[in-house]
Amino acid sequence: MTRCLSIRSAVRLVLLAALTLGGAMALEGQVEAEPVLRGVVQVGEEPLGEGQVLLHRIDQLEQGQLDSLALGSDGTFSFRLPSVPDPGGDEIYFASVRHHGVLYFGSAVTRAAQLDSTYLIQTWDTLVVADTAGVDLPVSIRNVFLEPEGEQWRATDLIQVVNTGERTLVNQEGTAVWSYPLPERATLPTMGGDAIPGSTEFVDGRLRAYAALPPGERVFVMRYLVPDPFVTLPLPGETEVLEVLVREPAPRIEAPALQSGLPVELEEGSTYRRFSGSELSDARIRLLEAQESTSLPLGWIVVGLALLLASVALWAVLDRPGRDPEPLPTVSDDQEGERKALVREIALLDREFEARGDPTPDERAAYRNRRRVLLDRLSSGG
Repeated sequence: MTRCLSIRSAVRLVLLAALTLGGAMALEGQVEAEPVLRGVVQVGEEPLGEGQVLLHRIDQLEQGQLDSLALGSDGTFSFRLPSVPDPGGDEIYFASVRHHGVLYFGSAVTRAAQLDSTYLIQTWDTLVVADTAGVDLPVSIRNVFLEPEGEQWRATDLIQVVNTGERTLVNQEGTAVWSYPLPERATLPTMGGDAIPGSTEFVDGRLRAYAALPPGERVFVMRYLVPDPFVTLPLPGETEVLEVLVREPAPRIEAPALQSGLPVELEEGSTYRRFSGSELSDARIRLLEAQESTSLPLGWIVVGLALLLASVALWAVLDRPGRDPEPLPTVSDDQEGERKALVREIALLDREFEARGDPTPDERAAYRNRRRVLLDRLSSGG
């Protein structure tokens, strides 16, 4: 996959990738190979028959352009490298080409085996965005991490959008390629990741992106502060998957439009409460402060029933001063057994509900309905 980035940004990306892969590639043995990088530049699925391709090298000490040459009519090129890439070293080679004003990069070359296959630089024709607010792009996945930071909460918002077309989207002066609203009450927004300076800005509570956007996926990383974790997330357009993760310790939270999942430990000692949803369209997701259950504890219910029965018996005696009190109806062993079974079932239901910790609205409603049925049966004698 290619990237439309500045040279400096690409250098950071490929260097990071090389350092990440270095450990796994260290087992690769010495490969006898000719230090030649043979490649092709494509526009969509066709070769790019004109233009210049540049060869770059970076290591821990320096970075820069090594060579340049004109593309062949069939889109091919060939560079002789100063040396064969060494998996145990720190040299990284990559090539770039500019097409219709957009700079595209090939992948990082860090080992000799990569020279055995054709090196591809994928480019695309462009489509100029005329709408001031940019184009509507579907969101394939959005992850929102909420973490306490002093008296406020820090949000890290990862939004992966998809350009489903076959052209690179570019802006004209005064327009954005794509824009997206910030959550309500968000302050001090900044861009994270490897954003190019000047490629994004925040205007009137929206992220506005200006950098060229090629076909495929692109991740935007925003960070901002909110007063508390009870945020409202606007989700315009289509969102395939949304996940909200709230770091503990946190107040009780419920998200009526999302499913509550089991807590996850993203790193040792860091546990996050998880809410998720899918196939969302023009939605507004609210995280609310969960209300404490208003249901009476089982002990108080039993005491209340006992006091009620005692009051009825006392009233029956006092209301008949001239006659001997009539004996109370006897309770059979079967009725007594059923009453105890109902009390036990209510206790088990309460225990199971409390063990859930953070039930969903559907689970809470099912619990209350079942409890009401059991109490009605208990009060009516089974």
